[in-house]
Amino acid sequence: MNKKLLITALVLPFMAFSQSKDASKFGQMTVGGPQLLSSQTAGAVDNSTFDSMANAGASKAAPKSSAKRGIISYNFVKVGSTYYDLQTNASIGRRVVLQDDGKVSVAWTTSNDATYANRGTGYNHFNLSSWLSVGNPTNRVESVRLGWPSIGVNNGKEWVMGHDAANGGYVLSNNAAIGSTSWSSGSSVLTENSLRPLWGRVANSGNYFHCIGTYADSSQPGEPRAPKRKGVFAPLTYSRSTDGGATWDIQHSILPGYDSTRITSGGGDEYAIDVRGSVVAIVTGDQLKDVMVWKSTDNGATFTRIIADTFAYAPYNDKKLMLDTPSVCDGSVEVLIDNNNKVHAFWGVSKVFDDDTSDASYSFFPGTSLLAHWSESTGKVQLIAGGSQFDRDKNGTLDISAGNTAALSGGLVPQTLKNVGISSVARLGNTSLLHSPSAGVDASGNIFVTFSFPLEQDVDANNVNLRDVMMVHSTDGGANWAASQDITQIQGLEEEFACVAKKVNNFVHVIFQVDATAGTNLQNNSTADNNHPAGINDIMYAAIPVAKILDGSIQTLWSLGVEQFDANQEVFVVSQNYPNPFSSNSDVIIWLNTESNVTIEITNVSGQVVSTQDFGSKGAGNHSITMNADGLAAGIYFYTVKTATHSVTKKMTIN
Repeated sequence: MNKKLLITALVLPFMAFSQSKDASKFGQMTVGGPQLLSSQTAGAVDNSTFDSMANAGASKAAPKSSAKRGIISYNFVKVGSTYYDLQTNASIGRRVVLQDDGKVSVAWTTSNDATYANRGTGYNHFNLSSWLSVGNPTNRVESVRLGWPSIGVNNGKEWVMGHDAANGGYVLSNNAAIGSTSWSSGSSVLTENSLRPLWGRVANSGNYFHCIGTYADSSQPGEPRAPKRKGVFAPLTYSRSTDGGATWDIQHSILPGYDSTRITSGGGDEYAIDVRGSVVAIVTGDQLKDVMVWKSTDNGATFTRIIADTFAYAPYNDKKLMLDTPSVCDGSVEVLIDNNNKVHAFWGVSKVFDDDTSDASYSFFPGTSLLAHWSESTGKVQLIAGGSQFDRDKNGTLDISAGNTAALSGGLVPQTLKNVGISSVARLGNTSLLHSPSAGVDASGNIFVTFSFPLEQDVDANNVNLRDVMMVHSTDGGANWAASQDITQIQGLEEEFACVAKKVNNFVHVIFQVDATAGTNLQNNSTADNNHPAGINDIMYAAIPVAKILDGSIQTLWSLGVEQFDANQEVFVVSQNYPNPFSSNSDVIIWLNTESNVTIEITNVSGQVVSTQDFGSKGAGNHSITMNADGLAAGIYFYTVKTATHSVTKKMTIN
């Protein structure tokens, strides 16, 4: 059927590309029926294969930023690297562990070459003084090809558990002791005859191990199809071990209420799990499902289902009209058990639409930008981040490239998108602009949630907006939430797939992946244009001071209120120089409203100009400029960033 896309203005708080199922102008953006999982062959990419969808963005692309990094009060540490750059299709797993003594261990999916033949679990450990190897290479800990690891601690050892895409099931490995690089060869667990369980999420409390996952599906000859259970195709299942993973007394069971009365199919990575003592919490949801939460207080022996957010058209079938464009979960979810054993769920928000029951498809809105939170204590859903907050230039729209919400079609960037200047796509599966929340809680009950979002004014070589990791927090158990803060701020690079340790001490411990190109090679590289070739992606770690988060002092280069912006002012923001104090060079992040020549004038405390440095013409947007203090005596100085018509002065210290 011919499909035509209707474009409306990007009016905040939603960046919703209003559309019918007729999308011929910019490429079809409809889903061919309920989401199924990918065909699998040995060595193939084992991520959920979502029907090819392309989306048009009416917004303009911003000029590329030349700034390297914002000014923040903590360091990033490179803890690993990987050629395999897809850490999840939607929800992030459990990849960071904070030990009781403050030691930290991290895991990620890694590969030491672009063929991904040696894919497995990357691992690093901080022993309170140093990491095992800063910039740890891409080598895996296992001897077999695995992916999607979880990590935890039990009986003085660490464990990692990843899925075996070729054979199905999981491999559980232990090291000799916490922080040891000596790992067991691993044992295959939760295999299932003639089926391929994959995309697991694992958490433990002592010897109780809890695993959720789903199934790969393939229509290729000799390849297994996913099962249908309780009327649900490729369902979410739950498994449990009571002896540290040696045996599993519950295997691939269906949770109560997970059946065809509300659900028609499952999907990879659309779920999350948390464990605290004997309490287990699970959440799942996507564009055609309720957001469902299950809670157990007896180590997984029994569960109670709670529908946190109801999908009005459940169970979905292609004969149901959805003309009211309901808000739904985008499939990227997170769950957290707080200090009072109350459950919190988080998810990215999308919208769906269907005005035609003659085909097995529906339309969705990948341009939405909201984060939802549900609390067991209140039983209510609230929106806690997104919308106008990310409008950096305060022009009333989110100026995000259509490439951020488009997907490949047949392995290619759709020609209809190329016709409007889009040469690259960067959407993560079927998620929205704001996606992949990850949450932790500290001893005081403060809750911290990271999520991914693309920035205005920061684009890659393909003119697609790059993502940063954002954070919101609550100090009252989730009743109220502070404004989002940008915790990565690496200009000119994409920070994605953030994962937070569930336990927070004086720091929020987080890892994320860094890439020079928006999107991933695994999901977004065009076979014809090779616009996202395979390359090294760094895995970074940060310990973010809780005090800095709570007082809102983490600098965001667009965090000024509307009343503080002057549309006529040439220099919007000048961040404090870093490092400060310094002895030779120090970087300054500036924001220019329009192109201008930039100089820095340094004066001493007596007002005498001791140095003038010319940086030439700079375009609109962020820039990192480096001032030099060689030859200046130790002491207090002032530096003034000047354009032709405006100036901003800051104080600095030379040592």
